[in-house]
Amino acid sequence: MMIEMGIIIAVITALGEGIKKAGVPKKFMPVVSIVLGVTGGLFFVDGDVANQVFYGVAMGLGASGLFDISKVKNTFGNSKKVKSVSGK
Repeated sequence: MMIEMGIIIAVITALGEGIKKAGVPKKFMPVVSIVLGVTGGLFFVDGDVANQVFYGVAMGLGASGLFDISKVKNTFGNSKKVKSVSGK
């Protein structure tokens, strides 16, 4: 099953790149990848719907990459370091 998931993640990544080149803004690409992952999970993962959705979200997150996830956290979590006014 791991090989199939790897192939699905590669397909989701390729579809996401195509959608991005079609004009969808980069900030929406993690959401697009998750939607594609859930769709792939529903069609290609065996089990009940909750299991399919869980694996689909995991595949979508894997396809979007950890770098995109950290940027979302940085934007909403405000975890960037700020220099003090005194320069210390």
